[in-house]
Amino acid sequence: MFKKSLSRRTFIRNMTLAGCAGLAVNNLTPRNVFGKGRPAAKAAGTTSMEYRTLGRTGLKVSAVSFGVMRLGEPAVLHEALDRGINFFDTAHSYQGGNNEKMLGKVLKQYGRQKVYVATKIPPFYRASLGMLLRDKASMEKLLDESLKRLQTDYVDVLFLHNIKEPGWSLHQDLMAFAEQARKKGKARFVGISFHASGEYYVNIVDKALQTDIYDVYLATLNFKSPQSHLTALNRARKRNIGIVAMKTQAGGYAEPKHPGLNPHQAALRWSLDQPFVDCSIPGMVNRRELHENIAALETKTGWAARKTLASYYESVRDRLCVRCGGCDGTCAKGVSIPDVNRALMYYEGYGDFAFGKAAYNDLPSGVYARMCLECDAPTCRCSNGINLKERMRYAHTLFA
Repeated sequence: MFKKSLSRRTFIRNMTLAGCAGLAVNNLTPRNVFGKGRPAAKAAGTTSMEYRTLGRTGLKVSAVSFGVMRLGEPAVLHEALDRGINFFDTAHSYQGGNNEKMLGKVLKQYGRQKVYVATKIPPFYRASLGMLLRDKASMEKLLDESLKRLQTDYVDVLFLHNIKEPGWSLHQDLMAFAEQARKKGKARFVGISFHASGEYYVNIVDKALQTDIYDVYLATLNFKSPQSHLTALNRARKRNIGIVAMKTQAGGYAEPKHPGLNPHQAALRWSLDQPFVDCSIPGMVNRRELHENIAALETKTGWAARKTLASYYESVRDRLCVRCGGCDGTCAKGVSIPDVNRALMYYEGYGDFAFGKAAYNDLPSGVYARMCLECDAPTCRCSNGINLKERMRYAHTLFA
């Protein structure tokens, strides 16, 4: 059914590129990954793309790949392809399905065999009493809808989207769906994606390792991630699981004034420097972000970059949830604090109110922050100094 394919903010200003000590250009040689006679484009002054093997899939994917989630301008996809990006991540739910349609149209024009595509199917739906898992038949229907939107009969990687509980990855219907999608040729490889915090994150990784079904993990990872998260992903990588990093720019908030590196690029470079990371899929919405993210390949995580990241974190630590898990289970009302903080991040950091509202409203009613409006003595505490009472009330006032 498919053939084997061969295969953010201007970077630092030109003055900084010339003057920052310790920034060395990687010796990256472009490879012919788009098929016979089509090398990765490299115009004067641009950066050569780097390619890495996505775990046991064997796919040679661009180190900086593309999170299409919020993109509304197809021209950016065309330039990304010309700049050597060959792996694009979308999901069934993004932009009500229009995200997949946009990507599918571009791929139809460019050539499906030249590109690797990942989409994500949500294994649960919201109900009045919480989140309920879908059955195999309903998952198959969603996948068929996604394939139709993408104008293709297969995806290279199919993710079970936003795994929230460790046991989900071993649920019989979900495993059967993943296996059948692969056997029918609708997905070359399958995996899981997750935004979990604290020990939930670690347990999700380890639980999924109990089966050989999943080939790729799409995981939240940034320079403030707990060491336990890094260690868990490294365990998975040693099992030859492909690791794709997301949310790498730690919120994407407006950076503070400083003379050094752009913090979002430094954060992206940090994630790419982790030995277990195969690629990152930063969300991009315009050419400027595309250029900056690719240019991050020409940096190293040296002293200047670490200083920039420290400065950036100090400027956003009152709102940036590092998903350490310290607040998990501390709310007497059962509010899902990390998930509410993630919705706020989409609005405050990404500047996307609609996406933040959608993420908030996707939470089961039992874990809404509405209960925080009625709580005079919250038990929840953030070890990193975030005023959770204030933030939870703000989120519900904003999104509800």
